Amino acid sequence: MEFQVKPRRSIIVYLHSMKQIRQLKRYGVIQYQSRQEHYVIIYMDEAQVRPTMAKLKKLNFVRRVEPSYRPDIDMNFGERVDKGFFKPQTGVPVDDED
Repeated sequence: MEFQVKPRRSIIVYLHSMKQIRQLKRYGVIQYQSRQEHYVIIYMDEAQVRPTMAKLKKLNFVRRVEPSYRPDIDMNFGERVDKGFFKPQTGVPVDDED
């Protein structure tokens, strides 16, 4: 049996009230909850994201549901530095405080 990493993604669920957090446990693992901002981050498998988002949008205590875009972003910044994406500015006067 070989170990395989399953792709996973977070969903941000904005709520009207924080009383229904316990009901959200059945949709995935609650990774973070902000009582002040009234949102919950739920972590689940990538294959379950679309159907779960559709189910969550139908709940009356949910204001808005958004997927996390972090897996879509290329996090390898070393290649960008080597290609010259980040270039230091030359000819810019430096303010020296003496």
